[in-house]
Amino acid sequence: MKYYVDIVLIPTRDEGLDFIWSNLYMQMHLALVEIKSDDGVEVGFSFPFYNAHAFPLGDTLRVFATSKDLFDRLNLEHWLKRLEGYVYVGKINDVPSNIQEYATFSRKQFKSNIARLARRYAKRHKVTLAEAMEVYKDANTQHTKLPFVNMKSLSREEDMKIFIQKSIKSEVKQGLFSTYGLSSESTVPLF
Repeated sequence: MKYYVDIVLIPTRDEGLDFIWSNLYMQMHLALVEIKSDDGVEVGFSFPFYNAHAFPLGDTLRVFATSKDLFDRLNLEHWLKRLEGYVYVGKINDVPSNIQEYATFSRKQFKSNIARLARRYAKRHKVTLAEAMEVYKDANTQHTKLPFVNMKSLSREEDMKIFIQKSIKSEVKQGLFSTYGLSSESTVPLF
């Protein structure tokens, strides 16, 4: 990653960071869907204040790209127009050359909603909801303290949580990212 842009969230008296993160992440996801190739996205996200005390993801989304042209294609001005007053989009900067540490920010999914899992099972296996609930009757739900962003799935019209896990890496690993700007393998610089 050679270039980055910081997007700073600006909470107001009426709207907190959770509301702004939810809306920002939705818009960024849609922007990444627009530039996605068959294999993935060449744009990755970092959360410089991950695990901040005030809000677990902090107040800044750092967006990385391998070229300035990717930022032109990403068209942040267009996608973030509706968040005017809630976010500040910085200028394109060069990634510092003295990076010592890298990280992956990946999506972590948990089996935490048994009712949702049963509905999904019933639909996929063409059984009744009662039969599907029987499959999950002894299932343990998983809990986590990982930071997350609440989003609305536009395809399924359901609320969902994007849990984000950070893993420190000692060396860079080039690769692609998901349309959530996340990867369990591709690294982004930490600074």
